[in-house]
Amino acid sequence: MTDKGVLDMTKGSPLHLLLRFALPLFLGNLLQQFYNLADTSLAGHLLGDQALSQIGATAALYSLIINAAYGLNQGLALTVSRHFGAADEEKVKQSVCWMTVLSGISALIMTAGFLIFCEPLLFALQVPEELMEGAAAYLTIILAGIPLTMLYNLEASLLQALGNSTAPLLLLLFSSLLNIVLDFLFMKPLAMGVRGAASATILAQGISAILGLLFLVKNYPRLRFGKKEFHAARRFVLEMYWTGLSMALMSTVYNLGSVILQSSINGLGNTYIAAQVGGRRLAELFHTPGLALGTSVATYSSQNYGAKQPERIRRGILAALFFFGVWWVIAVIFVVLWASDAVTFLTGSQNQEVLSNAALYLKMNIPMMPPMAVLVILRNALQGMQHSISPLLCSGLELAGKAIFAIWIVPVFGYTAVCVCEPVTWVICFIFILCVCYMHKTEFQSKENAG
Repeated sequence: MTDKGVLDMTKGSPLHLLLRFALPLFLGNLLQQFYNLADTSLAGHLLGDQALSQIGATAALYSLIINAAYGLNQGLALTVSRHFGAADEEKVKQSVCWMTVLSGISALIMTAGFLIFCEPLLFALQVPEELMEGAAAYLTIILAGIPLTMLYNLEASLLQALGNSTAPLLLLLFSSLLNIVLDFLFMKPLAMGVRGAASATILAQGISAILGLLFLVKNYPRLRFGKKEFHAARRFVLEMYWTGLSMALMSTVYNLGSVILQSSINGLGNTYIAAQVGGRRLAELFHTPGLALGTSVATYSSQNYGAKQPERIRRGILAALFFFGVWWVIAVIFVVLWASDAVTFLTGSQNQEVLSNAALYLKMNIPMMPPMAVLVILRNALQGMQHSISPLLCSGLELAGKAIFAIWIVPVFGYTAVCVCEPVTWVICFIFILCVCYMHKTEFQSKENAG
């Protein structure tokens, strides 16, 4: 294939290829987190702590939806990557066709399901009564926009499957800047409150999705499919859907744990909700390299798995871990020196209890990121190699850990337990995924080395 921006990751230095592919992804994720920070900051500065808490009370559920959409499309795109690595252009077209169909059907099901159960979900999250109206208004608009979110994620995942991580970055840059402008317009001059924040998010994503579609149609003519691509073997479609569904479930199960944990935080009151949204937004900013490297390794391992080059997969994993180690040192230095100032700037809050608890969350979360990075990178590598069950079990382990904390530990030890919850579950899952990789160690070696 010679389409614009395509990157064949089966040839060349793994270190160079991963850096070239992961850097735009990292910048894109970083940009997304800066947008989330700006969104939160604007709500806090323009609307006050009450609006900050209304958005924060549903933050975990919103993350669940976004990550489910991204996980599904990323999983579907691994089939595209695998056939691209095997240089099978007909299968690539067929994969793109069914990726579009399966993603579209899933978007409609998710939208209908979440809208029907919106109110019960808010009660399950233990949203305080004084926050319920604003939280419901914000969440309803977000849920109605799921099809646009899915379309944007489909386009980004498809481009990344072919090695193009630059175009999704540019689309995200446009979307983020537009979102911030619309946030200010809707929340201040138009006085739409938290409804304005949600409307700005969906409108910006929708415009970016349309631009992404035009870009794909113009620059990737070889991906255009016709009627014959719909005539795929049932097994092909089911295997493709299971790969997508397993990654969506992996993300969903992980985020479901965060939703359960969020419900216990909401039970602690408004002060801790505001502290959590401030600390969590900043923590997610520092998590971005691990997530970007995980996505990169998934595409990289999938292409090399299709090309039957297992030794390159192992070298790629080691390169990704090296990159993250450098970032982790930077993150720890920042948190030690400037955590409190960063939280104050982000939230606009003058409540010292909010600020001190948000800073505590950062100081207990960021130093423990290495197990999380190893977990994400190895889990995505296994997905790229068509191992769907063990990564899903690992996410289930995370869910169980967060549920135990939310139900039994947080009510007793308060917000301190919230701060240590994720580091503890990361370490447990880190041990589990290392054991899984050891069981499959021969798949990371060439036949000569394995023998």
